[in-house]
Amino acid sequence: MKLKKFILVIFIIANQILISQVKVVLDSVYSPSLNSFKHFHIVLPENYFKTEERFIAIYLLHGYGGSHQDWVNKTSLVKYLKDYNFIIITPEADNGWYTNSPTLKNKNYEDYIIKDLIPYVEKKYRVISTRHGRIIAGLSMGGYGAIKFALKYPNMFLLAGSFSGAFNWEQILERGQGQIIQSLKDAFGEAKTQHWHKNNVFSLVDSVAIGNLPYLYISVGKDDNIIGLLEANRNLVEKLQKKNINYEYHELPGSHTWSFWDMEIKNFLRRVSEINSLTW
Repeated sequence: MKLKKFILVIFIIANQILISQVKVVLDSVYSPSLNSFKHFHIVLPENYFKTEERFIAIYLLHGYGGSHQDWVNKTSLVKYLKDYNFIIITPEADNGWYTNSPTLKNKNYEDYIIKDLIPYVEKKYRVISTRHGRIIAGLSMGGYGAIKFALKYPNMFLLAGSFSGAFNWEQILERGQGQIIQSLKDAFGEAKTQHWHKNNVFSLVDSVAIGNLPYLYISVGKDDNIIGLLEANRNLVEKLQKKNINYEYHELPGSHTWSFWDMEIKNFLRRVSEINSLTW
């Protein structure tokens, strides 16, 4: 009898510890856009288990060659989240450049995020399911995806963040080599086509209505060694400034590394917590 009571006490304590901490959950969603199940991590704040309130959702996109595990395993994201009441979703998106392929069947990575993943999360978890509850950000390829989504779907997102955003994929196509070239061709097709321009952030800035755009947070390392990446970030910011689009830009010490992205996700979470001070 004493043993049973002891086990019960241990069980209760273990559950209390779990509930008092940020919880990382592995989930999956069937995506008709990809005709497959895709994994994602969802990180739930401590208060998720203490209240019935709904929380801001931040969708964090991985880079080329990455996965849904990167943000959780390669940064101190979970530790930083102990100070905030945000829900974080880190989807698995292969090397699809968050874009619908014009040539390959069942490779619609834009629709996967917008039409499959986000509705699934909003149905299953207590997130704020309006524009004011959705934020999207990412690193490198994911930074490109986040800014593209903000410009293409301004009514869906309040804020978008890019860390070392790969807005220079045209230059990578021209000068790069290896598997990344094929991934770019699969995602964007032939140069200068309508599909190409519809997914080019520079073209999107030119065509977008200034109106109710998401606030843009853009950062890049001063020592980033990816072909043309730093220059592309500077060029994008120049376009945003000329178009009078609200943004903030941080050119910081660092390169295309996890130490830089760890620093930036910490900075970004702090900035999101100050969201009431942002100007639109």
